[in-house]
Amino acid sequence: MLSFLLDENISPIVATEIQKKRPEIAINSLFHWQEGKLLGHGDELILMAAREANLTLVTYDLRTIPPLLVEWGIAEISHAGVIFIDDLSIPSNNFGQIMRSLIWLWDNYSQDDWQNRLVFLQPV
Repeated sequence: MLSFLLDENISPIVATEIQKKRPEIAINSLFHWQEGKLLGHGDELILMAAREANLTLVTYDLRTIPPLLVEWGIAEISHAGVIFIDDLSIPSNNFGQIMRSLIWLWDNYSQDDWQNRLVFLQPV
Protein backbone atom coordinates (compact mmCIF):
# COMPACT_ATOMS: atom_id res chain seq x y z
CA MET A 1 0.00 0.00 0.00
CA LEU A 2 1.16 3.52 -0.78
CA SER A 3 2.60 5.43 2.18
CA PHE A 4 4.20 8.84 1.78
CA LEU A 5 7.36 10.40 3.20
CA LEU A 6 7.57 14.13 2.48
CA ASP A 7 11.13 15.41 2.22
CA GLU A 8 12.38 18.49 4.02
CA ASN A 9 11.50 20.78 1.10
CA ILE A 10 7.79 20.16 1.66
CA SER A 11 6.12 21.81 4.61
CA PRO A 12 5.08 19.41 7.38
CA ILE A 13 1.73 21.22 7.31
CA VAL A 14 0.90 19.15 4.22
CA ALA A 15 1.24 15.88 6.16
CA THR A 16 -0.64 17.22 9.17
CA GLU A 17 -3.56 18.49 7.11
CA ILE A 18 -3.85 15.32 5.00
CA GLN A 19 -3.92 13.24 8.20
CA LYS A 20 -6.70 15.45 9.57
CA LYS A 21 -8.77 15.13 6.41
CA ARG A 22 -7.95 11.53 5.54
CA PRO A 23 -6.60 9.61 8.56
CA GLU A 24 -6.44 6.39 6.51
CA ILE A 25 -3.60 7.85 4.41
CA ALA A 26 -0.19 7.02 5.84
CA ILE A 27 1.85 10.18 5.43
CA ASN A 28 4.94 11.36 7.29
CA SER A 29 7.06 14.46 7.12
CA LEU A 30 10.82 14.11 7.36
CA PHE A 31 10.56 16.82 10.03
CA HIS A 32 8.65 14.46 12.35
CA TRP A 33 9.37 10.95 11.07
CA GLN A 34 11.87 9.18 13.34
CA GLU A 35 11.89 12.37 15.44
CA GLY A 36 13.47 14.27 12.54
CA LYS A 37 16.78 12.44 12.85
CA LEU A 38 17.30 12.34 9.06
CA LEU A 39 16.89 16.08 8.52
CA GLY A 40 19.90 17.43 6.68
CA HIS A 41 21.19 13.97 5.78
CA GLY A 42 22.04 12.87 2.26
CA ASP A 43 19.58 11.56 -0.28
CA GLU A 44 21.02 8.06 -0.21
CA LEU A 45 20.47 7.64 3.53
CA ILE A 46 16.94 9.04 3.30
CA LEU A 47 16.02 6.78 0.37
CA MET A 48 17.45 3.73 2.16
CA ALA A 49 15.51 4.52 5.35
CA ALA A 50 12.34 5.13 3.31
CA ARG A 51 12.85 1.78 1.55
CA GLU A 52 13.25 -0.02 4.87
CA ALA A 53 10.01 1.54 6.12
CA ASN A 54 8.27 1.01 2.75
CA LEU A 55 7.64 4.74 2.36
CA THR A 56 7.46 6.42 -1.03
CA LEU A 57 9.50 9.63 -1.01
CA VAL A 58 7.77 12.81 -2.18
CA THR A 59 10.28 15.44 -3.26
CA TYR A 60 10.92 18.61 -5.22
CA ASP A 61 14.56 17.53 -5.62
CA LEU A 62 14.95 17.17 -9.37
CA ARG A 63 18.69 17.84 -9.22
CA THR A 64 20.26 15.17 -7.01
CA ILE A 65 17.67 12.40 -6.63
CA PRO A 66 17.41 11.41 -10.33
CA PRO A 67 21.16 10.75 -10.77
CA LEU A 68 21.14 8.73 -7.54
CA LEU A 69 18.24 6.64 -8.82
CA VAL A 70 20.15 5.99 -12.05
CA GLU A 71 23.12 4.76 -9.98
CA TRP A 72 20.82 2.56 -7.92
CA GLY A 73 19.20 1.18 -11.05
CA ILE A 74 22.58 0.23 -12.51
CA ALA A 75 23.56 -1.39 -9.21
CA GLU A 76 20.13 -3.07 -8.98
CA ILE A 77 19.34 -1.37 -5.66
CA SER A 78 15.61 -1.04 -5.03
CA HIS A 79 13.70 1.86 -3.51
CA ALA A 80 10.11 2.23 -2.27
CA GLY A 81 9.14 4.67 -5.02
CA VAL A 82 9.66 8.37 -5.59
CA ILE A 83 7.06 11.00 -6.39
CA PHE A 84 8.61 14.09 -7.93
CA ILE A 85 6.96 17.48 -7.84
CA ASP A 86 8.01 20.27 -10.19
CA ASP A 87 7.62 23.87 -8.99
CA LEU A 88 6.26 24.78 -12.43
CA SER A 89 3.41 22.28 -12.05
CA ILE A 90 2.69 22.72 -8.35
CA PRO A 91 4.48 25.55 -6.53
CA SER A 92 5.94 24.44 -3.20
CA ASN A 93 3.93 27.08 -1.35
CA ASN A 94 0.62 25.81 -2.76
CA PHE A 95 -0.13 23.42 0.10
CA GLY A 96 -3.74 22.93 -0.98
CA GLN A 97 -2.77 21.73 -4.46
CA ILE A 98 -0.06 19.44 -3.10
CA MET A 99 -2.61 17.95 -0.70
CA ARG A 100 -5.32 17.49 -3.36
CA SER A 101 -2.85 15.87 -5.75
CA LEU A 102 -1.41 13.49 -3.16
CA ILE A 103 -4.91 12.50 -2.02
CA TRP A 104 -5.95 11.90 -5.64
CA LEU A 105 -2.83 9.79 -6.23
CA TRP A 106 -3.52 7.77 -3.07
CA ASP A 107 -7.20 7.30 -3.98
CA ASN A 108 -6.28 5.99 -7.41
CA TYR A 109 -3.01 4.11 -6.86
CA SER A 110 -2.68 3.22 -3.19
CA GLN A 111 -3.06 -0.51 -3.86
CA ASP A 112 -0.35 -0.61 -6.54
CA ASP A 113 3.18 -1.88 -6.02
CA TRP A 114 5.36 1.21 -5.55
CA GLN A 115 8.74 -0.53 -5.51
CA ASN A 116 11.04 1.27 -7.95
CA ARG A 117 8.17 3.38 -9.26
CA LEU A 118 8.77 6.98 -10.36
CA VAL A 119 5.93 9.45 -10.81
CA PHE A 120 5.61 13.17 -11.44
CA LEU A 121 2.77 14.57 -9.35
CA GLN A 122 0.24 16.43 -11.47
CA PRO A 123 -2.19 19.10 -10.30
CA VAL A 124 -5.81 17.96 -10.01
